Amino acid sequence: MKRFMTATALTFAMAGTAFAATEAERVQIQSYLPNADVSGWSDTEVATAMNIINSNDRRSDIVGQLNALYDGEDYVSTPATITEAEMALLDQYVDGVDYSMMPQARVDAAISAAQSGMSESDKSSEIVALLSDDATPMSDMNSASAGEIALIRQYAPDADVSTLSDQQVQSVLAIIYSSENAGDVRGDVEAYLN
Repeated sequence: MKRFMTATALTFAMAGTAFAATEAERVQIQSYLPNADVSGWSDTEVATAMNIINSNDRRSDIVGQLNALYDGEDYVSTPATITEAEMALLDQYVDGVDYSMMPQARVDAAISAAQSGMSESDKSSEIVALLSDDATPMSDMNSASAGEIALIRQYAPDADVSTLSDQQVQSVLAIIYSSENAGDVRGDVEAYLN
């Protein structure tokens, strides 16, 4: 009987770790990994994920670290890749930007804006917003910065970002910072927002 009770207790103890994440933690983790099923993560994995999310890392690094945790791999941060010509193009609109510290999606969106048919003043304001370090929330509904709003508008021009919740902003940014190509990202963002 003691063996049965011990085996039962061990089974319950081991089963308990499979449902370690609270609903709030699951939602927060999935705002960075929208397609991940984290319901089976252990206490340690959930705690690690929450530490990653609450770090002061760039969003792209957070997404990369969480993806690595989800896939059981090591994460290596890579700087945004930008050619000298692209740097020179963007430097016409902004000064002193360390592109290696910027998420690749923002750099790509800024290059796209610089090469677009917009007026010079529109290009300038779009690029400055994308590459600024200003983390001041632009809306009472969410904490999206001017750069995040500009980035979302690159993929969903008709979206009114000011009406989105923080959760929606985080989910859209997680989609944008994913490793998919721009066309897939645009489709995924539009599908999420509609």
